[in-house]
Amino acid sequence: MGRPDVRMNYDSMEKMEKTFHQAHEQIEQSMREMEKIAKTFEDGALLGTAGDEFRDAIRSKLIKRMKTIGEKMKELEGDVHGAVEFTRDGVKTAQSRFK
Repeated sequence: MGRPDVRMNYDSMEKMEKTFHQAHEQIEQSMREMEKIAKTFEDGALLGTAGDEFRDAIRSKLIKRMKTIGEKMKELEGDVHGAVEFTRDGVKTAQSRFK
């Protein structure tokens, strides 16, 4: 049984890497906006227990979970980038053996 024929559509992989990067940036931007909203509540836009609870939920739950998702997007971007580089290096190595 021979080894599998490994092929990669580099354009698709680079688009995927770019998409993960853009998703990470969008999540980071959304987190900054959510922090601005929490700060607005803190400054008196929504007073009392409701304001405090909403602000705390933004900071302790929403932003925390968004950070986790953002980190995952960054990780996936790196994984795709690594796979592309690894495959390109392998192709170059294989081609050099047949020259």
